[in-house]
Amino acid sequence: MKIRSIMLAFTACAFVCLAACDGVPDEAEKQAVQQARIEAAAQKQLENYHQLKATGRADLALNIADHVLRNFPQTQAAAAIRPDVDALRAQVSDERRMQQLKALWVYHDENDAEAGGRVRSAYIFAKDLLGPAENGEPAPRGRLVLRRHPQWGDDVYLLSERGPFTCTSPCRLVVHFDGAAPRTVDGEIPETGEHAIFVKDFSHFAANLPGAQVVRIETTLKEAGPVTMEFEVGGYDPQTIGTR
Repeated sequence: MKIRSIMLAFTACAFVCLAACDGVPDEAEKQAVQQARIEAAAQKQLENYHQLKATGRADLALNIADHVLRNFPQTQAAAAIRPDVDALRAQVSDERRMQQLKALWVYHDENDAEAGGRVRSAYIFAKDLLGPAENGEPAPRGRLVLRRHPQWGDDVYLLSERGPFTCTSPCRLVVHFDGAAPRTVDGEIPETGEHAIFVKDFSHFAANLPGAQVVRIETTLKEAGPVTMEFEVGGYDPQTIGTR
């Protein structure tokens, strides 16, 4: 009986030893392996993050940054990204805003045989409507246009979708570029009957629109009375019109 007990004890001990030596990881080892996998995955995302920033894709880099901070917050990659993410978010916000501003402008550049050469124009709608929508028609808007024409010359003018402009004699308009002092400039209503008014200040517009953010023009509509048309011009591209 004693020998049998000894053999059973030996067998149990041997079994425990074999289990210990069998390479089966304990809980700490499992956690270490899992953490290593997480670190490796996060590190790969960090490499993609730096590559996208280097190639000017801040928006995609921000997506990766948010993914790493949300899913791998305790990793070395997250620690590397975290100090820069607020500045990156601000950069992406500014870039998106600039794209929105650029999309407000419409450009045309073509050779016109009847005009005798190259006709270039750029226009943008006013920020605010000139009135409510009525009778199923869209709400009326104002428009700022710059045009270079081989026969008619260089012009800046406003267009109204709410009836014609009116102006005293001599005709004067007040123009504001951002926070600069207002300019009082000559105006002229065309005799063709179009709902337009010329702003006799092309050189100043061409030179100062690049870099400006807001242009406001005080004028008067025959039906609506005095109005100030405000234009968010920060996305203007002078390539078509030029700067002089």
